[in-house]
Parts: sequence; structure tokens; C-alpha cells
Amino acid sequence: MPSTLMTRLTSQTRSSRPWPTARNRIEDLSGPGRPADMSYDLKSIAEHVGGQLDGPPDLVIHALCGIEAAGAGELSFVASKKYAAAAADSSAAALIVATDFECQVPCIRCQDPTAAFNRALKLFAPRREELFPPGVHADSSVDESASVGQDVHIGASAVVGPGCIVGDRSVIAAGAVLAVGARVGEDSLLYPNVSVLRGCIVGDRAILHSGVVIGSDGFGFAREPGALHKIPQIGIVRIGNDVEIGANSCIDRATAGETVIMDFVKIDNLVQVAHNCEIGDRTAISAQSGIGGSTKVGRDVIMAGQVGLADHMSVGDGVIFAAKSGSHGFVAPGRIMAGAPARDHREWVRMNGHLGRLDRYAREIADLKQRVEELENESG
Repeated sequence: MPSTLMTRLTSQTRSSRPWPTARNRIEDLSGPGRPADMSYDLKSIAEHVGGQLDGPPDLVIHALCGIEAAGAGELSFVASKKYAAAAADSSAAALIVATDFECQVPCIRCQDPTAAFNRALKLFAPRREELFPPGVHADSSVDESASVGQDVHIGASAVVGPGCIVGDRSVIAAGAVLAVGARVGEDSLLYPNVSVLRGCIVGDRAILHSGVVIGSDGFGFAREPGALHKIPQIGIVRIGNDVEIGANSCIDRATAGETVIMDFVKIDNLVQVAHNCEIGDRTAISAQSGIGGSTKVGRDVIMAGQVGLADHMSVGDGVIFAAKSGSHGFVAPGRIMAGAPARDHREWVRMNGHLGRLDRYAREIADLKQRVEELENESG
């Protein structure tokens, strides 16, 4: 952004409102070009998020920020009326608010401010083709038998092994490895140091963050006198479309057959999914969770942080596990589970309420015991 415009933005105050002007910079959001300074006028942002503009249309916004940290030239949002005090104290140049919110600064009014802010974040996010321009780096290794689609990015030290397939517009970033026979669909993004091992399949529009390993051997050993013998793991992993897997998570290959991650599954960092598991559509798994071998997880399941599921479990659709839950056996669809061992959330809340009163219960029981002994002595 030009220094003169930056000066005007940083000197802006709510009282004087010397609104800077800017040309409309969102003529084509889907095009390859993007302004280097990443600034947009408020009218264009309102149109992009589907909101109603309440303020000067030519106000320049050059960044998005949280409501407490936002300053001149920055846009924030107010999720609900309980943040009214924070909004009043904010130095943000403009806010995204609900349609009935009383706002003292320029704003964009929407039915759902959080969803609108998310759309604005997409507007300001750097485009993939800027970060990973199409092309094959000279220091990469692409086997002559591999099939690489149109407009693919293959970064420095990346390896695309024999028989691999990479779909159009996908990214194999620096240091990522596709082992023999691995397949990646179209428009997928494999960040640096991702490994997709022998024969494993990643669908379209997948995002695998750094350190993800797809197809490591399942934890299979046969116990015999004096030794644990490795059981060969000859299956694969199949990742569906629109899946995102966080950094350093591991999906083990099947002993035989497939470990399956269905469409739109979202997996956080540091998650372990063991061999032969099946994870249903739109399931979300938070960090440090682990799922034992051959467990079947249904659709739309939510697993909070550090949840543990035993092997050979079955979890129905729509189940919610609270953080640090540990479960085994069968969990019926729609249940909300908590604790270890996991039980119905309402029962767990009642039990934990009693745990906080154990000292009082102990004193009361001791008092009652003493009174009973006194009564027995008197009657004796």
C-alpha cells in the first residue's frame, strides 16, 4: 500500500472520520490477479459477504483482526450482543454486526456476523496459485512412469514415485513424498513433508498439513512365546473428497482391504487413526484423539480433544464425545458422551456434581455413624 495512503489510514479516528477512498478492487474474485496490498473498499466487502452496508462505501479496509486488537484500516466482527462493550471500546475502522446491533462506527449488517466474517477471511486469504505457482521444481524427483495433471505444483525435494497419479491443479509442496502407486485427486493441497505411502489414495480438494502420514503400517503384531511378530500390513488408505487433515496426524493402512476416511471429514493435528477404521462423512475429530483398529465411526460425529475410542467399536451417526472421553463397545446414534469410561453426558454431570461433595458426604456419614452408636449405647 502507498505510504501516503498508509499515513491517512493510521491517522483515522472515529470522531473526525477522514475516510480514505479506494477504487473498487473486487471486479473478479475468481480471477488469478490480486492486489499486492490486499485492500478493498467497504462496499465491495459488503457485497462479497452478502451484507447491508451502513457507512461510507469507499472506506479502505486493508486487514481483518479480532475486535480487541483491531485498529485503523482494519475490519472486525461482533458475534453477539454480549460483546457490545468490546465493540464500543474497539478501535476497528469498521465492524460486521447483526442487523439489529447498535453500532457507532461504519458497519456491515448481516444475519450471521460470524459466517460473514468467515467469508471476508476467504477474501483476504492469499490465493493458492500465489503461494504455489504451477510448475515442477528442478530439485524435485518425478518418476517417468508417474502421471502429472495440468497446472500442478511440485516443490523442491518433493518425490513423486513410480506409477503415481497427481490430478489437475494439485500441490505437492516441498519435501512431500508420494510413494509407489499413490494417487492424489484434483485441486488437492499437500503441504511440505506430507507422506502418502504405497498405493494410498487421496481424493479431490483434500488438504493435508505438514507432517501428515497416510499409509503407515498398522500396529499389528502376533504374540508368540518369547517374541512379538509383525503382521504384514498389505492394505491401503482411501481418503475421500474435501477432507482436511491437520499437522502430524497419522492414518494407518489396513492390514488387508482399506482404511477409509469419507467425504468432508475434518481431522485436527496429532490424531491417530488405526488400521481398517472407517470414518463417516462430515465427522470432525479434534487434536490428540486416537481411534483403535477396525472401529467404525458414523456420519456427523464430533470428537473433542483427547478422545479415545477402543478397537472394534461402532459409533452411530451424530454422536458427540466430550473432551477426554474414553469409550468402547457400541454407541447408539445421537448420544452425547462424556467421561472415561464414557457414559451419557447428563449422568456424567450428575456424578461429577457428587464428586465435588464427597468430603461433605463423608463428614455427614461419620456424624450419622456416631449418632447411631450413641443411640445403640443408650438403648443397651
